[in-house]
This record gives sequence, C-alpha cells and structure tokens, in this order.
Amino acid sequence: MAKNIFVSYKFTDQEIVKAVSSMLQNNGGSIDGKFVYVTRDVSSQGENAIDNEINSVMEGCDKALFIIGQNSHNSPWIKREVQLAISKGLKVVVTHINDTNYGIPTDLNYTNYTSAQWNMNSLSYNLNKL
Repeated sequence: MAKNIFVSYKFTDQEIVKAVSSMLQNNGGSIDGKFVYVTRDVSSQGENAIDNEINSVMEGCDKALFIIGQNSHNSPWIKREVQLAISKGLKVVVTHINDTNYGIPTDLNYTNYTSAQWNMNSLSYNLNKL
C-alpha cells in the first residue's frame, strides 16, 4: 500500500521540489508512495507555527527523505524535521544532491538511516525496501 514520504529540503532550494517531482513523473510508479513537502513559509509566525506546519505535512507519512545540499544540514527547519521524524518513528533515507559531500543533520547520527544516491534507481530502491 502506497504511503506518503515526507521530503525534507532547504526551503530556499525550491528547485529541489521540481527535481524530485520531475524524477517521479519521468519514472512513474517506481516509488511506492507519494512525496509530500512543506510548501508554506510560516517561520515569521514562530516556532509553534513551524512545528504545526511540519507536523501537519508529516501526518500520514511512514518515511522521510532528507535531501542534503549546501548548508542544508545547518538549517533550523531541517533540524526540527529530523527531530519530529525520529519522534514519529519514520524510516529515514538520506541523499546528497549533485554529488555534494556536506554533512548530514547532527541528530541523524543517533538513529538508523539509509543512504541513497541522487538518482531515481537508488532512491526508488532504498525508499521501497524500507
């Protein structure tokens, strides 16, 4: 049964959403699940609004895909997404865009996660096996 997969990315990197959506369209059906994203910037409303937004989008998800790029591992939103994903028991896959070597969010070092390459074959294999 298809589930939702929460996608974590640096909010200012909107092209990531387009890239993931494009991968899905071009390879329809190869990932068992639907990608969901935070699309509204509520940071000006405070931490409670951020938590509520992330929780709302994560509701119904059983997996989380963390897309790591330049400085995304330092983002306070992504740090909170990691904490919430772990607390909800989501299975986590981490991928680095464009063969970057940036570190993963620190809190992921204390949990089990799966690494995937930034391509459809690796993402679909690793997301589907969880």
